[in-house]
Amino acid sequence: IVSPNHIHAQLPPKPPVIVRLGAAGRSTMVLGRRGLQLEAWKFAVYLIVPITASVGYNDPEIQKRCADYFQFMKYPANPNTNLREEFEELKKKREAEREQRAEYATQMRKLQETARRSREEAAAAASEEEQRRQKGWFSWLRRGQGRNEAEQ
Repeated sequence: IVSPNHIHAQLPPKPPVIVRLGAAGRSTMVLGRRGLQLEAWKFAVYLIVPITASVGYNDPEIQKRCADYFQFMKYPANPNTNLREEFEELKKKREAEREQRAEYATQMRKLQETARRSREEAAAAASEEEQRRQKGWFSWLRRGQGRNEAEQ
């Protein structure tokens, strides 16, 4: 049986903690000058990013462009516009777009079917050409060679 005191006796002693004191008796930063530069850089970014954004987006032209791009708010073109009529127009417009998409899809299906038939016809024509090429004036010689090879 090993006693706990015996285990601690085998471990190497821990090095003492050293704290450096500056000229005024205060402890210095661990990273020294590099740590100070890092903190200054982070603070500068912390200040520069919001200030730059505020100055940049304060321009009315940029605000308008952003509002139009992201479409934050949609107001009727004219305050006297009847919203029900405008809604009905939008509904008709969307229905027309759906019909156009359906028509486009049917046209694409027809084109794909035509392309498939064309490929099949080309393959059939190629096989007929191959068969016709095998027939000819001297096809009896080729047939004879095939028989000789089969007999061997």
